[in-house]
Amino acid sequence: MPLLPAPAPPPPPPPRTEPESARLRFGRRLRHWREARGLSQAEVGRLLGYHDSLISRVENARRWPPPGLPARADELLLAGGELAALWQAVHRERERLGARAATRPVLAADTAPPDAATVEVLAHLLSAYRAAAGRIGGEELAAVLEHHAHSLLGRPLPDPREHPTADRSLAAQYAELAGWAHFEGGRPARALSWYATGLEWARATGDRATAAALLARQSTLYWWHGDPATALALAEAARTAAPALPGPRAWAAVVQAHAHALAGQAPQVARTLAEARRLTDAALRSGEPTPWAARADLVLTVAHGTCHRDLAVRTGRVVHARTAADRLEAALRLLDPAAHPRDHALVTARLAGAQALAGRPDAAAALLARLPPDATGRIARERRRAEEWLHG
Repeated sequence: MPLLPAPAPPPPPPPRTEPESARLRFGRRLRHWREARGLSQAEVGRLLGYHDSLISRVENARRWPPPGLPARADELLLAGGELAALWQAVHRERERLGARAATRPVLAADTAPPDAATVEVLAHLLSAYRAAAGRIGGEELAAVLEHHAHSLLGRPLPDPREHPTADRSLAAQYAELAGWAHFEGGRPARALSWYATGLEWARATGDRATAAALLARQSTLYWWHGDPATALALAEAARTAAPALPGPRAWAAVVQAHAHALAGQAPQVARTLAEARRLTDAALRSGEPTPWAARADLVLTVAHGTCHRDLAVRTGRVVHARTAADRLEAALRLLDPAAHPRDHALVTARLAGAQALAGRPDAAAALLARLPPDATGRIARERRRAEEWLHG
């Protein structure tokens, strides 16, 4: 009797279709446009101001794209605004995942968070590092700040029911200072990476003040690199991150004024600087800790002078340059060069640029001669810009 043919195997189940993550889709389209233009990851990174490893990680969805990258990549790669549009979905996805992380229970197998004594020591050290950074700059501290941040950020989020907010936000504060240290040293990609890491931690733990500070830091970095649109967007995000806290809102108003100045918007500069003064006074009256509580007059005077210098560059109006020079001279009188040598050198370099723009070459040259010849980071860049305006 002939054997019957074996029954046909059942058809395979239809493949599961899950929506592609926004981060994965963004990375795939970034790679598409980069390859369509015949550029390597290193070339795109160099042209956009990022390390090529960051471009690789974004394309492979191993990290979130920084806020300023999509619009600039659209312009560079002629992507017609597609990447900026995709970034909105990426931003929403990141916010949603951050909210989930904030409520994730800690598993027994997770590494234990640092004990109370360790947290107390690290918090004390952070205050000392901030004080030292104001005196010697951040470049010398970058390695140790990264070490402490890694030791904290490498742990899982503690259970918010068992650990106070101060413990949970310490990692974000270390990340903020580590990012600033790299910014001081002229390493923008590493600064942005630390700012993004710190912002994730601050948001996940509900630390609005530190989240606002990290957004303000990012805004400053984009202002520094001449991108007013991104700087303004991040400043606005910083303002809304901590709506009930006048101190962080004052910082956000200062960076917003810088962005307006870079765009040549004088009325908006005046309005936001006045708001920064009002918010700073409110924070000081309430006793709220502010980033510049002890030096409010100095910080706001430097901001006023720097904004008018940038307005002079953008508009070509000498009146702005002269206002900048007056304000920056006043700021120098508030600075003790022995106690704050780096801040004194930075303001001196900005004043030299303002004097050059104001048509006072002798004053500008004399100020440049007072700068340390081995200056690095921000001071070196400010000096180069002043020299260009003097000899240009």
